[in-house]
Amino acid sequence: MRLYNILIPTVKKLPVIADLPHSGTYIPPKVRKQFHRDPATCLPNLDWHLEKLYDFLPDLGITVMQATHSRYVVNLNRSLRPPLFGPEKSSIVPRHDTRGSIFYEGGLMESEIEERINKYYLPYHRRLTGIVSQLVKEFNQAYLIDLHSFILGPVADICLGDVNGTTCSEKMIGCFEEALQKHEFSVVKNDMWTGGYITRHYASIKNIETLQIELKFPAYLEGEEYTEKEITEWNSARFRNARQRLKKAFGEVMNCLFDVN
Repeated sequence: MRLYNILIPTVKKLPVIADLPHSGTYIPPKVRKQFHRDPATCLPNLDWHLEKLYDFLPDLGITVMQATHSRYVVNLNRSLRPPLFGPEKSSIVPRHDTRGSIFYEGGLMESEIEERINKYYLPYHRRLTGIVSQLVKEFNQAYLIDLHSFILGPVADICLGDVNGTTCSEKMIGCFEEALQKHEFSVVKNDMWTGGYITRHYASIKNIETLQIELKFPAYLEGEEYTEKEITEWNSARFRNARQRLKKAFGEVMNCLFDVN
C-alpha cells in the first residue's frame, strides 16, 4: 500500500495543492496486531470519504495529495516534537483515539515509534514539501488547502481556519467564505478549528499561503449520529448535492484568486 495518492491537474495547473491527511483508512498488519482490541471499533473521526467528495479538484487545476493510512498509524497533522507518543491532540503516534479509547495496553517501545515516524510520517511531509516548493518555483506563490471533516465542533457546516488571520491573505479566506456561503454552506472562521500543524508549518515557508477547511459530517454524509464504526455508506443524494455545490464554490474561488475564466 502506497503512503499517499497524488492527483495531478487535468487542466492548466494552478499554484494550488489540496492535501487530505486524515481521510486514509489503511492500517498495516503489524500496527493492527499491536492494538489490544478490534480496530474496527477504534476508528472514530476519520475524514470519511473526502477523497471522493473532492475528486473534482484536479479538474479545476488543483494538485491533490491524499494520505492512504489511518491517522491512528501516524497523525500527519501533528508536529515532530515531544510527546511523540501520547495524547491524540498533540502526538504523532496517538495512544488513544479522539474519544479517549486506548489502543495499547502496554504502550509502544521507542524504536517502534521511531519506525512509524520514519516509515509513514517523514516521507509524506517530504513529498508535500517538494510539491509546494515546486509550485513556488514555477509560480512564485503557492496556496495549500488542508481539507478535513468533523462531527464535534461548530454548529456551522464549514469552519475556515487561518490561525486567526496569520496563514493566508484576507483575499484567500474571503474568496472561500463568499463562495461557500453563496452555495448554501453556513461558514464560520477560526471557531475551534483555527488550523493545525500543516496549516501553521507550511505557512512559515516563504510565499506560501495556507487555509484549513473543516466540513461537518451532516453537511455531506447521511445520518445525524456517527458511531465508532466505519462509515461505509457515502454515495447518497446528500453527498452528491454537497459535492456539486463544493465544485461550484471551489471553481469560483479559483476564479477569484486567479481570474481563470
